[in-house]
Amino acid sequence: MAQDTKADALEDVSFEAPEESLEDLKLRLEEARKTADERLDQLLRARAEAENAMKIACRAKEEYARYASEKLVAKLLCIVDSMEQAAKHDEGAKALYQQLMDVLKTEGLEPIESLGKKFDPYRHEALYSVPCKGDEEDDTVAKEISKGYTLNSKVIRFAKVAVAKR
Repeated sequence: MAQDTKADALEDVSFEAPEESLEDLKLRLEEARKTADERLDQLLRARAEAENAMKIACRAKEEYARYASEKLVAKLLCIVDSMEQAAKHDEGAKALYQQLMDVLKTEGLEPIESLGKKFDPYRHEALYSVPCKGDEEDDTVAKEISKGYTLNSKVIRFAKVAVAKR
């Protein structure tokens, strides 16, 4: 008797074909695929943008860390100048000057070599010009009045120079 009620219940359920045709279903499937492809494309673009933003932030952080000591080093340059002058007259001052320069070099400080080099407005500040002597070329640095320095390849103080002119 229990089997009869199950069979009766199954007969009551009708398996009618959907009202949509096969073509309509194919169109809906194609639209769903297009939507899925668009969403996947949007997701991939968003992921790429997020990765690019993270890379930019990482580079900015590295750049900040690289030049974080720039203000301190720039303030120390007047002491470096004084010690350089004292080192010309005193061996103790010369040793101190060399130690200070060694420490600053580990931070990325490098003096700009100017004397005899071609004048470069991105590295030199011309204070005045002098007539060329013998074999000097035009627009070369004839005299260095004050040393210039770079910190990690960025000029933090221009070299003050006199430029040879014809």
